[in-house]
Amino acid sequence: MARHRRKSGPRASRPGPEDSRTDRQWLYGVQPVLEALESSPERIEKIWIAYGRSGAAVERILALARQARVPFSLRDRAALDEKAGGSSHQGVVALVAAAQPVPFDGFLESLKQGSGILVALLDEVQDPHNLGAILRTACAAGVQAVLLPRHRTCPVTPAVVKASAGAAQRVPLVRIGSVVRALERLKERGVFILGADPKASLNLYAADLARDLCVLIGGEGRGLRPVLKRLCDSVVAIPMPGPVESLNASVAAAILFYEIVRRRGGSLSSYR
Repeated sequence: MARHRRKSGPRASRPGPEDSRTDRQWLYGVQPVLEALESSPERIEKIWIAYGRSGAAVERILALARQARVPFSLRDRAALDEKAGGSSHQGVVALVAAAQPVPFDGFLESLKQGSGILVALLDEVQDPHNLGAILRTACAAGVQAVLLPRHRTCPVTPAVVKASAGAAQRVPLVRIGSVVRALERLKERGVFILGADPKASLNLYAADLARDLCVLIGGEGRGLRPVLKRLCDSVVAIPMPGPVESLNASVAAAILFYEIVRRRGGSLSSYR
């Protein structure tokens, strides 16, 4: 990568006290930073590239940063290590304004009954890698929003964004308080609540998925809580003819999302 020296202008960047503000966070990794530049460059305050880091992806980051007039500079790897908290950053970090979740009431108002609604609610998903993987699959499958409880569910940290390869910045996220109340209000709007449980008697591939849907996914440990199962309009099981009794939450979510896409006649061109 060619050396980039900034003599003047708005692109010069330097560390400052804003780094510690809670309304900002350091993203790390090539893909998360690229996704931020492509989807919401206005949220980026500055980008640091490690000395000696080169390659097509970094050149793309620099080109997008110049285009959006986002400040960037070269730094020692130790400085990037500190901002990434010791996680693998691939020689790229960015200070960004934290994404603001969509208000639940506004989200409900935006739903158009009978339009093929597809949203997901994640209850007690606490592993950041699972959450990141689910968000990336949700984004790829065209899920319109992911509802995340404020309690007992992993927050959307830089680790989650990294695990999602940046897709967490593209799918709308809705923060909710009571999961029970959120499900009740979705049902009032005509949304069918579809839960997943390995012990359910209804096979996923026999379920009626041609309706407005909220896919309810339980946590890594106990799965769906009984109180939530009772609120589901239907609970399905993913067939597992092998000796395994359950699937990782992110794998189960991917199977559910893409079975719905398949049933709705999704084509490659529909999602490009």
